[in-house]
Amino acid sequence: MRKSILILGALLLSISSWAQSDVLLTVGNLEVGADEFKAVYEKNKGIGSQVDPKTPEEYLDLYIKFKLKIAEAYALKRDTVSSFVSEFKGYRDQLAKPYLNDPTAEEDLITEAYERLQSEVRAAHIMYALDASALPSDTARVYKEMLRLRSQIEKGNLSFEEAARTKSADTWSAKQGGDLGFFTAFSMVYPFESAAYSLDIDQVSMPIRTQYGYHLIKLLDKRPASGTVKVRQIFFTAGENADLKTQLRAERSAKEIFNRLQKGESFESLVAFSEDRKTKSTGGEMPEFGINKMMPSFEEAAFALEEPGDYSMPIQTNIGWHVIQLISKRPLGSFEELQKEISRKVKRDSRGKLGAAKFVKQLRKDLKFDVNERNYDRAVAMIDKNAFKSGEFMLKRSNKRDYVVATFADQQIMQSQLLNFWKLNMRQGLEKVEEYLRLQFDVMATDLIIGYEDRQLEAKYPEFRNLVREYKEGILLFDLTQEMVWDKAANDSVGVYDQYQKVKNQYMWDDRIAYSSYVCTDKKVAKKIAKWSKKGKVAKIATLLKSEQALSVVVDEGTAQKKDDELIAKVWQTTPGVYGPTELDGGFVVLEVKEFLPSQPKALKEVKGLVIASYQDVLEQEWVKSLSEKFDVKVNSEVKSQLFQTLK
Repeated sequence: MRKSILILGALLLSISSWAQSDVLLTVGNLEVGADEFKAVYEKNKGIGSQVDPKTPEEYLDLYIKFKLKIAEAYALKRDTVSSFVSEFKGYRDQLAKPYLNDPTAEEDLITEAYERLQSEVRAAHIMYALDASALPSDTARVYKEMLRLRSQIEKGNLSFEEAARTKSADTWSAKQGGDLGFFTAFSMVYPFESAAYSLDIDQVSMPIRTQYGYHLIKLLDKRPASGTVKVRQIFFTAGENADLKTQLRAERSAKEIFNRLQKGESFESLVAFSEDRKTKSTGGEMPEFGINKMMPSFEEAAFALEEPGDYSMPIQTNIGWHVIQLISKRPLGSFEELQKEISRKVKRDSRGKLGAAKFVKQLRKDLKFDVNERNYDRAVAMIDKNAFKSGEFMLKRSNKRDYVVATFADQQIMQSQLLNFWKLNMRQGLEKVEEYLRLQFDVMATDLIIGYEDRQLEAKYPEFRNLVREYKEGILLFDLTQEMVWDKAANDSVGVYDQYQKVKNQYMWDDRIAYSSYVCTDKKVAKKIAKWSKKGKVAKIATLLKSEQALSVVVDEGTAQKKDDELIAKVWQTTPGVYGPTELDGGFVVLEVKEFLPSQPKALKEVKGLVIASYQDVLEQEWVKSLSEKFDVKVNSEVKSQLFQTLK
């Protein structure tokens, strides 16, 4: 997280034009143009105007400090370290992706996905497994087998359900006659999804190819989109491997909650008994979800609730028992609301490859990719196919002349390159060697074409060139700052302690109490607890809390300031002792004050992170001061004056 933030900060502090007109300043050997700084100022001014507005002079000071660190990174040759080179390459590859894709294809896919999200389909399938890298001849064989099966189903010789049970490679859905239940866009791989959405109810598709094999798909039903629901829950743990006692306890507890809801108690007040630690602190609220996001029985119960406030019967899932209350139901959002989310899913989804495929096809045309089939055949003829089948790469004759197999742009693919690629990508046990060799040639050609285009990006797209430089400086800044500031502060225990002594009065505790509190729905139970607490009968309280009455008691203990807890604030006492029961919000509170802790500085271990951050600020200031002495900083006052007049 820290690295992402720092790199982002570097991006905001390093936007420049490639061709800088006037040099505003130099830091060591680094030059900063006026147009570069103007872009920095304008972008930062817009982002920070509401939080920390700065004048052009203040921004210039910040930018000089930034460039001092970058100058130091280059002076130390940090840009040549292997770890940096590897990480930077990863960032550059990510930045290059949008430039190696067809943007119109993505736009069409986003529109298509939104249209499909308007409805949910229920489909069944039969799958014949086939490796994603299967040769075209093997693909054709499995395709024909599926066609024969489809013909049997269409003629009524075999039902789809029976065929799924007996022939499908997907054993999970086979047990349900191939039924996959309802799903919507992005729930299945793209070719499968496209086929399902193109069918009429009860229609069986032609064989559909996915990375898993071939499928026959039958559309069973179609309905409008369910939208999303937001619910809260009360949960009792009882997993599939839980013993009988645990399962019965969870079921009994869920039923008790349901009975109390029916008697008029509020769902919110009963959430305190939930065993779901993730949602308990938020009143049982769960993140909003749509179909195929939760366990089937939970999801079915949640979507069956009609009005906010409605609650379910106790529901069992494979992790325990739930009582669910509906907070809200929301229909599918508008295209404008969902566009960004859909775009992210398209890029992650297999459909995202369609844009890349379209891009490569057009790139081959633009770069005039051409294969010399005669020279290609010469290369194939050199291969000893029998040896190749057994996993050995042998040539029938030596390569006396290196022929050009293909050309594109100003590049040539030579016979020697192709032979070496075949050798590196050899597969043992192949029967159709020539077919495999052609596939590998296409792979090699595509890699070379994309690689060539990738190398042209900086020259073709100034905005890409800028982004690459910005990320490079961001990574350099992170690595150097980590060494010079963050790690140094974290490992200097004496320095951290000295800094704590200087700043400890900035981190004060208010008056606190060490306490135990008991919130009861039954006044009689509260009185018992108060009585036993005063007499120190801890064992009796523990026995009560293990009994059936535990459902009516919420226990809390710890150390708190008055402002920390709304309930504690209402029954606040500072003298050690037992107070209550006090009636509060429909319940009864018993407070045991064990110790009063007057206001004092927080201990170092309690604020160590804050103290380290403070110490880091000190180290950074010292570091920047030393860099200012190491590198000459020269500002062109004439350019600065002219530039600042243009800044708003």
